[in-house]
Amino acid sequence: MNDLIDTIDRLKDAKLIVIGDLMLDIFMYGNVERISPEAPVPVVTVDKEQIMPGGAANVAANLSSLGIKPTLLGVASDDDSGRQLKKILKDLDINGKYFEDGRNTIVKTRIIASNQQVVRFDRENKEKLKKSITQLVIDEVAKIIDEYDGIVLSDYGKGVITKYLIENLTALCKNKGKIITVDPKLENFRLYKNVTCITPNNREASQAMGMEINDEESLINCGQKILKLLNCENVIITRGQEGMSLFFKDNTVKNIPAVAKEVFDVTGAGDTVISVLSAAMAVGTDLRKAAVLANTAAGVVVAKIGTATVTTDELKNNLPYSVKMMGVV
Repeated sequence: MNDLIDTIDRLKDAKLIVIGDLMLDIFMYGNVERISPEAPVPVVTVDKEQIMPGGAANVAANLSSLGIKPTLLGVASDDDSGRQLKKILKDLDINGKYFEDGRNTIVKTRIIASNQQVVRFDRENKEKLKKSITQLVIDEVAKIIDEYDGIVLSDYGKGVITKYLIENLTALCKNKGKIITVDPKLENFRLYKNVTCITPNNREASQAMGMEINDEESLINCGQKILKLLNCENVIITRGQEGMSLFFKDNTVKNIPAVAKEVFDVTGAGDTVISVLSAAMAVGTDLRKAAVLANTAAGVVVAKIGTATVTTDELKNNLPYSVKMMGVV
């Protein structure tokens, strides 16, 4: 417990670059009192709106919430949504460098009534980032990497994370002795070779390997296949109510139970997991302890509505319960 508390206190010292798909998350909250006479759909009377950073921007927001000052690289156009997103990130004291490639800023809008998501609509462009823009991202990382502990790749499958980007960044991190962690997307799964740690969820891991995870044996088989396929140092399969499973290169497997007291909204939980995990690893914490903190953080954010973040005080306050639920790690 003392080691974990010490790690939480040191999280603010983590120096991380976040790269990925940036988006603006809009949440509209209201109540349903009738069905539309025009179609059999609920009529939501909206009484509150919340606008938050999403995608890789939410990863950076999670790091900021922990007292870290990350650098964020991605695509955000000079449209209304892009300007709005940049202002939010600036207010969070997040240092960002944003590139233009002609696409509109991604916006996800969710309608929520009585704590339940009714519908989500997306405005997005999923074309691969132009190689010339990708090269600008790589060049920027090469200029600043010596000042950082590592890189977090937040892939939402919207075109920023490409084979060319991954190959160059993994080679750079290996050469510089930096960590590189990935919150993956199924479409790019086989591209994340030689990373430090990858955190697929149960569905992503299962589909990527073309096998159903339905028991302990199939879970272990899947995790070890991912290790071998990607030649990565570690794999963490996040499993929702089943917690997390950690896979190490020496074939060791460690299961960590879920610790959420209540689950209201899983939006952005993966962003929180990769943020806390990467920050803990960046300050020298071993993977098991880093995963315990990430698991604790996930238990906090799923009890909140919307794209949520976690603070160090929340981590500390929830740690005793979390450790008790997980047992000795």
